[in-house]
Amino acid sequence: MRRVFVGVFVVAAAIGCGSKSSSDEDAKKAPVPVASGSGSAIVLVADPPLGLDLRLSNGKQARPDADTSKLAPGKPLADGDVTALLARSKPIEANATDKKTFALRPGSQPLPRTGQTITGAFPPDPSTLLPPVASDAAKDLTVLRYMPEGPVPLAPQLTVTFSHPMVAVTSQEEAAKVQPVKLTPTPKGAWRWLGTRTIVFDPDVRFPQATTYQVEVPVGTRSATGAALAKPVTFAFETPAPVLVAHWPSDYQTQRTDEPMFLLFDQKVDAKAILAKVAVKVGTNGYAVQELDAAAIAANEHVKDLVEAAHQSEQDGRWVAFRATKPFPTDAQVEVTLPVGTPSAEGPNPTKVAQLYSFRTYPPLRLMNATCGYNECRPGTPLTFEFTNVLDLDKLEALKAKIVVTPPLELKITSYGQNLMLAAATTPRTRYHVTIPSALEDAFGQTLGHEESRDFAVGDAYPSFYGPNGLVVLDPAAPKPTLDFFATNYANLRTSCRRSTSISRRRCRRRAWGTSSRSSSRRRGRRATSPRR
Repeated sequence: MRRVFVGVFVVAAAIGCGSKSSSDEDAKKAPVPVASGSGSAIVLVADPPLGLDLRLSNGKQARPDADTSKLAPGKPLADGDVTALLARSKPIEANATDKKTFALRPGSQPLPRTGQTITGAFPPDPSTLLPPVASDAAKDLTVLRYMPEGPVPLAPQLTVTFSHPMVAVTSQEEAAKVQPVKLTPTPKGAWRWLGTRTIVFDPDVRFPQATTYQVEVPVGTRSATGAALAKPVTFAFETPAPVLVAHWPSDYQTQRTDEPMFLLFDQKVDAKAILAKVAVKVGTNGYAVQELDAAAIAANEHVKDLVEAAHQSEQDGRWVAFRATKPFPTDAQVEVTLPVGTPSAEGPNPTKVAQLYSFRTYPPLRLMNATCGYNECRPGTPLTFEFTNVLDLDKLEALKAKIVVTPPLELKITSYGQNLMLAAATTPRTRYHVTIPSALEDAFGQTLGHEESRDFAVGDAYPSFYGPNGLVVLDPAAPKPTLDFFATNYANLRTSCRRSTSISRRRCRRRAWGTSSRSSSRRRGRRATSPRR
């Protein structure tokens, strides 16, 4: 069966791969061998059908393989003939390289020994145990460096370093008994040594402010090795006097005539001593002041928050809260001055320069300015009215119905500080007339007293154009699928739509919102023109 199949396949392959030079008619006339029957007979068919014709049948057992070769006749040689034949050959000679010892690789090296081998006597000679002689052993004792020195904003500690060891290597308690440095005045703290040459004074928290400190290392001070200080070493450093770091009221908005005052310093102060020095004036008129008690502090929201913030930041004792004994006049500039000589509660040094700030009491409520945008009034820009005082926020919503805008607008009123802002969807190229009613009230209970009117000319809107980007799939369930773009302040919009051959019967549609537009399409085979930008 296997042989019949192979024969048929080979013959069919020969037919399919014939010479290309023969004509089709010759190919038709040529007999085509086709296998048939159960044997290996091949039947030639004149016009065989296209393809392969396969016929299967039972196979037959092939004959077993047999060795058909024949050996030439021969006879064995006699012993004499073999001896004569071998005698003619050259005897085998031994070669020096015939025998060799077994080749072995070199053995592993021993592990390296760590460290260094030192030869010498143990225990060593006592003369070799003496410490090396220092290079400055024969020199006098000197002070190499010290800190701080001169005016400093803050002094966390004092350090002095010597050229020779000053103490033995022992406990800190024993070493601290050696104090070759004199500090005047000496605040609460402790001396300690860093090594054997540097002495440190650690004050509790830091050195007190507003103090001048004198430091001296006396002449004749000796080191642990016996070296003496040839001449005294003196220096000084100074911490600053009280500096005002925060205050209330602020000067960015007008205040009440009885507004309390708050001062925060960079160090602890005596409130009574500060109030004895502070000067509060309006012009040339001075005002006496009095300290606020806990109830008065709790009654004022701003001062209460400042006191709580100082407490949370561990600045208790650094602030003073007070107010004038009588109200200030309205629309007046109030100056608060800390003169030269203001004392500190931490040290004896007073201030060397005056420190001052000012604030203003509220004037009558007036309209100062009316704007719409910075340079141009665009649609949607809030209409802003700036007044002299902060407005009463609780009464703005009731005022909304009294603000008249022509043409009418749906207003949203907001206020920030002294500004009243009217937000609305204003129309481009439209002039609006806005009237603020006389009932407008500020935070001090004053009303505007008369109506204020302003005109605002709204210009063109900012040009804009936006829409879908990239690959967009239209909703196939929509009655009329469209691709929408949105434009503002563009006179024309030109679009280009190219039709796909796979959807040649579908229409290519476009829609432009709020603009006049043109479209160009291209059928298959026509040259497309690039769209206008």
